[in-house]
Amino acid sequence: NNLQTVSALLRLQARRIEDPGASQALNEAVRRIASIALVHETLSSSSDSSVAFDDVLDRLVNHALELTPRMNELKISRSGSLGALESRIATPLSLVVTELIHNALEHGLSESGTQLRIELQRYSNEGLVTISDDGVGLPANFDLATSSNLGLQIVRTLTENELQGELKLESTEKGTHAKLRFPL
Repeated sequence: NNLQTVSALLRLQARRIEDPGASQALNEAVRRIASIALVHETLSSSSDSSVAFDDVLDRLVNHALELTPRMNELKISRSGSLGALESRIATPLSLVVTELIHNALEHGLSESGTQLRIELQRYSNEGLVTISDDGVGLPANFDLATSSNLGLQIVRTLTENELQGELKLESTEKGTHAKLRFPL
């Protein structure tokens, strides 16, 4: 509830700002807070400390699609399942996945391509999330470690520090693949 209030306040502020860059930054903050709020909302309606992550992911995907101008042209598919995750994993994972989906929609699929695929795999001690698009691919000489993109910096920090995981981004002739591995 508090996160929804913060989100609403930021949305109001973004509407009043005339600088498009500042407005966009606030709207990105609203999106990130909404991701956290979804996990917390799911936790508050549950009797234990785990989150049905697949349900949260479906809601995150629907929210991300609503924000893209090409909403009616894109096809998003999801396969696999992660099932119930502890909140200490679900919260940073929801932010990481939201950022990766948003990057695919904003950069990879902004003008070309129509497919976004999300594959989830759960093993006994590890989770794997793969997000692929058939868009333009990564820029030449792209390096995740030195990227100045705030969203990717957030992804890298949360992956390494909160999830103790590993993220790999690769470009192919068929678009971009983001592979996130993390221990369960």
